[in-house]
Amino acid sequence: MPKINYTKVVTPKGVAQYPWLHAPDTKFSEVGDYRTNLIISKDEAKDLISKIDTVIEEAVTLGKEKSKGKPVKQADPPYFDEVDDDGNPTGNVIFKFKCKAKITTKTGETFPNKPVVVDAKGKPIQNVNIWGGSEIKVSAELIPYFTSMVGAGVSMRLKAAQVLKLVEGNNSSFGFKEEEGYQHAPTVEEFEERHEEKVSEEEDF
Repeated sequence: MPKINYTKVVTPKGVAQYPWLHAPDTKFSEVGDYRTNLIISKDEAKDLISKIDTVIEEAVTLGKEKSKGKPVKQADPPYFDEVDDDGNPTGNVIFKFKCKAKITTKTGETFPNKPVVVDAKGKPIQNVNIWGGSEIKVSAELIPYFTSMVGAGVSMRLKAAQVLKLVEGNNSSFGFKEEEGYQHAPTVEEFEERHEEKVSEEEDF
């Protein structure tokens, strides 16, 4: 079976929203997904939207072929307008990217599927927890799909992210300042857990 060449895209710079790039989000599945939303101004997002809409049209064509000419429902696109607390458009568009944390082949083999994360110079980043508010660009594949229940649509498979401005999680994110008082010393269990996590991540690259 010939390899499918999916449309590849690299986004303009945007602001990460709910990023799970350091570790997978396992809320909805045991395997988990790496994911992030990306907020981009509508003007800068026009080219990306055009490419997505083109692949959506391909998905609709695919759906018509599979449904033998019956009407094809169109799934929601993987982007939507951002609105403020009053429901008014902000002039930005939010794009949704994700990929499964593990891939299982037809032969039953399983291997990790962690997106590559690099800095502004293209150097791989390890052991950095990227928080919302970070400025990033995303590399992804546009995957057309069709199911009778959901309809024809496109998913954006997360492949890599480039961090241009990093926001990391720490106490300053909550408005705390350094004070005199209790200082936490990691327990043996915490030390071992962090060491195992570090070794596991290093083996991914």
